[in-house]
Amino acid sequence: MALKIGPGRLGNLTLEQEAKLQELWTVTLRVFGVPPRLADTDGIGHVEGAEDSDAGKPAQDTPHDSSSAKKKGKRRIPLFGKKHQAEASTLESASSTPKNSDADDKYGQTKEFEQAIASLSPEDLRNAFWSMVKHDHPDNLLLRFLRARKWDVEKALVMLISTMHWRSQEMHVDDDVIKRGEGGAAEDAKSSDHGVKKEGEDFLAQVKLGKSYLHGIDKEGRPMCFVRVRLHKAGEQSEASLERYTVYVIETARLVLSPPVDTAVRSTLELA
Repeated sequence: MALKIGPGRLGNLTLEQEAKLQELWTVTLRVFGVPPRLADTDGIGHVEGAEDSDAGKPAQDTPHDSSSAKKKGKRRIPLFGKKHQAEASTLESASSTPKNSDADDKYGQTKEFEQAIASLSPEDLRNAFWSMVKHDHPDNLLLRFLRARKWDVEKALVMLISTMHWRSQEMHVDDDVIKRGEGGAAEDAKSSDHGVKKEGEDFLAQVKLGKSYLHGIDKEGRPMCFVRVRLHKAGEQSEASLERYTVYVIETARLVLSPPVDTAVRSTLELA
């Protein structure tokens, strides 16, 4: 039996949602350093300030602007076109700060966005993005952020870039947690460094306890993650090892998703 594609997912998008997806791709690619292209007939994807002659050139200063470049650095081209400016506040450049309210930014994503733009090169950002995609469809990944931010392109971009920064620079999800996995924790548990040894032992302890595990799918085809809460003792493992273990379980669940399913389901077991 074919699984139903949920609303706002690839293959079940309204025309307005398709336009939002295209717009998010446009601004995301600009952050990634991809040269601007001509706008389409609807204006979607237009990059304000981009000249036709710049279509095949990197977004950087031309020779005659070299003097001003020393003072201002790289030339910044606004991410959003006039069409979006009429609908919402804009990002005036790849390094500008979006105007999110405290309620919209309770996790400090705007700060993460600023740090990512300031510290990572376009190539670093591209690599972080493709590491995050894994076997997922790139459109599906962007759609997750659009749905999470209620189809606000600017907020979705901030959330996307801040997430990439956290994954690649803080948590090292793809180049450490998932790449090294349980084997890496076993190596750490034998380390002569007490801190590294403790983190490795704590991670392995949670795995061996079977504190959580993936097993089967529900009627909607979603992988089921069972959490045995009685096995968790507060303070028994460090906060860092708990975070690492949680990320490991979530990312493992992502790897077993089968389209059109794009979420897993959690079941809490009190007595198992």
